[in-house]
Amino acid sequence: MRLQPVPGVRLSPSPLVDAFLHDWTKVSALYPYDWSQQGSYQARADFLLGGGYRGDRKAVSAALTRYSEELGADELALQNAAKLAEPDTLAIVTGQQAGLFTGPAYAVYKALTAVHLAKEQSERLGKPVVPVFWMAGEDHDWAEHAGVLVPTAAGTQRLQFHDSFEGDRRSVGLAPVPASGRALIDELSALLPDTEFKVEVLGKLLDALEAPPALEPAATGGQPSLVDWAGRTMAWLTAGTGLVFLNSADPALRRIEAPFLRQAIDSFGAVDAALAQGFERMQSLGFSPTVERQAGNLNLFIYVDGERLPLVGDGEHFWVRSREELRWTKAQLIALTEGAPERFSTNVVLRPVIQGFLLPDLAYVGGPGEISYFALYKEVFTTLQSQMPVVYPRRSLTLVEPPIARILEKQDLTLTDVLYHLDERRQEFLEREDRLGITERFTTFRTGLESQYAELLSSILELDPTMRQFAEENRKHLFFQIQKLEEKTRQQHRKNCEVALRQFDRLKGSLTPQGLQERAVSFVPYLAKYGPNLAREILPLLATLGPTEHGALFLGLDEHA
Repeated sequence: MRLQPVPGVRLSPSPLVDAFLHDWTKVSALYPYDWSQQGSYQARADFLLGGGYRGDRKAVSAALTRYSEELGADELALQNAAKLAEPDTLAIVTGQQAGLFTGPAYAVYKALTAVHLAKEQSERLGKPVVPVFWMAGEDHDWAEHAGVLVPTAAGTQRLQFHDSFEGDRRSVGLAPVPASGRALIDELSALLPDTEFKVEVLGKLLDALEAPPALEPAATGGQPSLVDWAGRTMAWLTAGTGLVFLNSADPALRRIEAPFLRQAIDSFGAVDAALAQGFERMQSLGFSPTVERQAGNLNLFIYVDGERLPLVGDGEHFWVRSREELRWTKAQLIALTEGAPERFSTNVVLRPVIQGFLLPDLAYVGGPGEISYFALYKEVFTTLQSQMPVVYPRRSLTLVEPPIARILEKQDLTLTDVLYHLDERRQEFLEREDRLGITERFTTFRTGLESQYAELLSSILELDPTMRQFAEENRKHLFFQIQKLEEKTRQQHRKNCEVALRQFDRLKGSLTPQGLQERAVSFVPYLAKYGPNLAREILPLLATLGPTEHGALFLGLDEHA
């Protein structure tokens, strides 16, 4: 296995993200800490340990220890969860929405980046720093969780839940895994080659699916949720890294968060003004916000009959957007935070802030979307007596299997070629293999024919000037037939090159099925080919890859690949 940087690959087309990664001066007004400077981590640690973190360490540690244990996390992870109760422990946090077979591969790369950064900062700061994976159990957008691509020798195949979730606003961490989960394991099995690891990997997926719920039984109706399934799978494939797990839908955490929820309701107007200030600052710097701001948004959801519904209001009264019959006074909402805090859930604006309420978050490892979100929230953190953590970019990888590596070598292509210039390289290949010289031959033939036809037409018109129209029609027909002949010749040339052209298609399907591979393809199928230790084997290689570099990971030779 070999990891090498790939020049010219951008994590995102966003100008803000590009500046965040490569030109800090353009975005320094949006973030309190420059992620590329070690002094930022020291300053953040000093802030947290000097009174900036006011969370209930013991309660949070107990909740994360219990949840990680329920997911089957190993002893090192449980030790790290316990360390969070100690007064000098810090956390590197990352997270992702739970998806089928852990979702797109970048969720795993986020986790590994957090583990890597935690180890690095623990050594540099001389303090315990533990990695925490925030399972976004409150999210209710089932469409984002329902499917994933699986790599096969014939290209990528999409697997997704067969169940319909249209109109369903249940949080994925509080609802059972859809009924088609077991069938999807069978479908995955049919797509995977028979290897020495296949049975173990599929067995782990099934065990994770059939295990009891990891949250309080009442929270999920006594059934495991999609978050539990994804979390157990993630805990298994990252075993030995010390990664701790947190489910944001955990009622035990919501009870800890009750003071924050009251503060958010009390500070409704100030938070809205702070968010508006963030929008104005971003726009003044020439960047476009990626979060919608709606006047009157409380930035909290409330659960009603199991559905997660958005709250809006005027400061004294609050109601569900588009359902004004569901309304509460400010006093009633605050009373609910005390008596039933599990009925509340934060939105994309308050989620990063409540993270800092729960955890001593030295840094957050994020992708392009999160980097953009955080850029809006500097004043929101301050308004709620908090401070944004260091925002650190996740590592970005493309997995290159041996057959794909051989095609790259044979066609003398780089990953950059495949990402950005594949159509050009395909055309260049066809031109190299064109022994006939189709373009030149037909161009020369047309030029000569045009000249001869013009001479002929001149003579004909001397004989009979009225034949011009007929001659022009004849000319169009003649050159149309020549064009058809050229097209048929090119078709035959492409047919002669069919094997190689299929290889170009295979490169696209394997490496860039929908843009960067990591954004669409599941990491789990690679475990069946290259072993369940793959994530742990990747981890030490991350130190050789710069934080702003995209890496091509050439996987080991395998006859089944």
